[in-house]
Amino acid sequence: MTAVYSQVRTSIRNVALAALSEFTSPVVIFSNSNGLEPAESYCVVNILNIQQIGHHNTSTKVDLNSQLSIQVVYECLCQFSFVGSLAGDMVQSFTQRINNNPLTIQELKRNKLSIMRKSQTRRAPQVRDTKWIEYQTLDVTFSYIVNTLQVIDTVEGVVIQQNIDNTSEIIKIPESITYP
Repeated sequence: MTAVYSQVRTSIRNVALAALSEFTSPVVIFSNSNGLEPAESYCVVNILNIQQIGHHNTSTKVDLNSQLSIQVVYECLCQFSFVGSLAGDMVQSFTQRINNNPLTIQELKRNKLSIMRKSQTRRAPQVRDTKWIEYQTLDVTFSYIVNTLQVIDTVEGVVIQQNIDNTSEIIKIPESITYP
């Protein structure tokens, strides 16, 4: 399985950028990334949890490469925080566009994400030094499917040897296999 968490992070960021496309070069960063704080208003993505939903779905047949497909549905709860003087405008635009705008919906499909739930917007201004900084937050639950392939050894033939009344009989399936 190749870096699923990294792919999900990138996909969530792509969708956030699409939802904020009305702002010139919107800044979307991840929490705890140890970078400098952007000078302009920005969006912070914090992945709070990832949870498997239900059980797996496994194919009943292997493909031509002897691989079995195993699919699992996950939900990812993300907190989006908007910081700075444009925080209110950004959160309103984001909440309107995230699951209502055709271009953002197209970006969700391109990144193989679905929106399951969206919370209300919460205002949470914070003091920095002697100045209040505007913060607005909102939670979005995304759904995605992880597909893993498992190589399965296949049975190419069966040989049955019967001994009945001192008589030995060999049954081969398929008949063309060689038995030593």
